[in-house]
Amino acid sequence: MPQKRCGLGFDCGSMMLQPGIDPGECENYATCGSAIKLTLEEEFELIRWREVQALQRQEEWERYRETIRLNRYQAALMMLTARGCPQTPESLGVVDLLLTLATKVEEVQAQLAQFEGQYIAPEKCEAHTYNVKRFGSVYCYNKLTAAEAIFEPSEKTEKVKVIHLSHDQDPRNSEARLGIERRNALTQVRTQINVAQQALTQALDLLQCSSIINNQQARTLENATPDISETP
Repeated sequence: MPQKRCGLGFDCGSMMLQPGIDPGECENYATCGSAIKLTLEEEFELIRWREVQALQRQEEWERYRETIRLNRYQAALMMLTARGCPQTPESLGVVDLLLTLATKVEEVQAQLAQFEGQYIAPEKCEAHTYNVKRFGSVYCYNKLTAAEAIFEPSEKTEKVKVIHLSHDQDPRNSEARLGIERRNALTQVRTQINVAQQALTQALDLLQCSSIINNQQARTLENATPDISETP
C-alpha cells in the first residue's frame, strides 16, 4: 500500500501536536488532498492544534483546536514557514552589517575632524620644483600651480595660477605639499564613499523590488486568522 502524504506538504505531526502521526490519520488529510485542485485564490479550512500556557496555572500548558481559513498561497507560506528553515534579515547578517556600517560612518566622520584648520589644496593643483640661475649659481625653488587662475593674488587684483613657495625648507612649501597630500587622501575617501553609496542604492532598489520581496497575489499569514476555536 503506497505511503500517504500530505497534499500540501505540511508536517502533520506538528499540525496535530502528534509527532510521528501518519498523514492519513491527520484531520486535514482529505482537505489538503482536495485543496490542490482549487484555484489559487479559493479558500478552504484547515484544523490546527495549538498549545498555550494556562492562564491560571502558568506551569501547565493547555491544548486547543482551531480552524483557519486560507488559500493555497497562504498554505504554501504557512508550510514553508514551519518546515523550510525560515530566515530573517537578522539571521542572514543584514542587520548586523548595517550596524557595522553605521559605526564605520561615525568613525569616518570623526576622522574628518582632524582636517579642520588644516590647509587642503584644491583639485587640479600641484607643487612643482624649478631652478633659477643667478650670479653663476643655481637656486632651487617651489611653486603651487593650477590649470586655471584660482588663487588669490598677492599684488594683482585678478586671480593667478601660481603661488611661489620659496625653497624646500620654507614652511610655505612643506605646508602646500602637505595640503596636496590631504586633498589626495580626501578625494580617495570620497571615491570609496561614492562606491558605498552606489552599493547602498542598489541594495535599496533590491528591497523595493516588489516582484522579489512580495508576491502581490499572496497575502501574509497573519490574514489567515482562525475562524473557530474549540477547546476540548
